[in-house]
Amino acid sequence: MADWYQIENNYFIVQLNSKGAEIKRLFAKPWHRELLWVPNDEMSRSVWNRSAPILFPIVGKLKDDQYQLKGKSYKMAQHGFARDWVFKCIECGASEITFLLEADQETFKLYPFCFELQVKYTLVERMINIDYAVKNVDRQDIYFSIGAHPGLATADIGDYEIRFEKKERGFFQLLNKLVNWKQLTAVTSEVLIPTKELFSKDALIFKDAKSKYVDLVNQKRQETIRVHGTNTPYLGIWGKDSVPFICIEPWYGVSDDEAHDQNLETKKGIQTLAMGGVFRFSYSMEIF
Repeated sequence: MADWYQIENNYFIVQLNSKGAEIKRLFAKPWHRELLWVPNDEMSRSVWNRSAPILFPIVGKLKDDQYQLKGKSYKMAQHGFARDWVFKCIECGASEITFLLEADQETFKLYPFCFELQVKYTLVERMINIDYAVKNVDRQDIYFSIGAHPGLATADIGDYEIRFEKKERGFFQLLNKLVNWKQLTAVTSEVLIPTKELFSKDALIFKDAKSKYVDLVNQKRQETIRVHGTNTPYLGIWGKDSVPFICIEPWYGVSDDEAHDQNLETKKGIQTLAMGGVFRFSYSMEIF
């Protein structure tokens, strides 16, 4: 059974659901508006029925929605199962909250490892910090990917620009729902203009991004949402054709490509964690 929680400070009201430990509302008090895409009716849910899901233990799509591990085949849907599992709330204060997901008999059917995944949300002035910690509580190495997927609401896409801290080399896109590493689309400046056409082939995938932050700028309102921690091995930028939101997604992992042999241990972007080890990953969103 999923439960609702709320944290708050002078700048934000944040509502979270224990299903997926997902932020469901990020209200900016100075701007008097929601920062996240909130699918609160049938039409908006048909566009995208999430707001800021956690991607674990894979990021993106597996080839044929399955992987191989030590001679056994496992099925797993896009972005993994954490976004649909109910987490435990283990700490809750006025401006911070921590959730925990532990392996159980149901997760073993999809992912045969013992793990703990902690997610902590902390409000600090005009910023919300999101900290992930994956702990290996198994008796062997574990293999996983993890990523963020915050969907930032964009009422009128014509008012927005995506600004990178540094000019990136370019991005890759999907072909038949898998990454096409053979074609790099070069970028010519630090600024991307979001359009329906830009996202016509799904997400833009930046490999080894140099930018430590990416800004989503509303030029008309002179409002900036800065996503810190984007210099991850992979960075996704995604919007739907109707473009009611833009997702800025730091990833430690990526979708398969057509040539992958489906072995989880050799999957592109996979993280290897030794017994007793802890993997940490953080990003934050700031308004100014």
